[in-house]
Amino acid sequence: MKKLIFLTLSAFVFLTSSQVQANTMVKDQLDNVLLKKKGKYVILVQNSMHLHAALMTGNEILKTNPKAKFEVVLIGPVVKEIVSDKDLKTALTNANEAGIKITSCEFAMQKLGVEKKDYLPFIETTPNAFTYLFSLKESGFIDLVL
Repeated sequence: MKKLIFLTLSAFVFLTSSQVQANTMVKDQLDNVLLKKKGKYVILVQNSMHLHAALMTGNEILKTNPKAKFEVVLIGPVVKEIVSDKDLKTALTNANEAGIKITSCEFAMQKLGVEKKDYLPFIETTPNAFTYLFSLKESGFIDLVL
């Protein structure tokens, strides 16, 4: 009986660890294929925490594939936060230098009392972030909404 329990437990541990390793390998391989095949990515971001994560992701993708296009579209509270937060301004400047395009929603800017002149000069604007995101998707961008 003890041998049966031991063998069953051993088989379970072996199969589980093999499955985790296989899933990791498949995921890594898929990531590499996607990053090389498409090369056009956009993330829609609403807050500063997600903005930092999006910029880190963009930097990682552009290091892997320097020919990729990576864009961050800003909506919601982050549209105003980037005006006064020095850390965000530094992160955005670094992202711009790395080749990440930043676009802000003019509708959100209007609602939050932000003007284009309040932004760093490289930040672009679009009248409506959602229609802009749809147009990027239609032109082949892979999108993520945070």
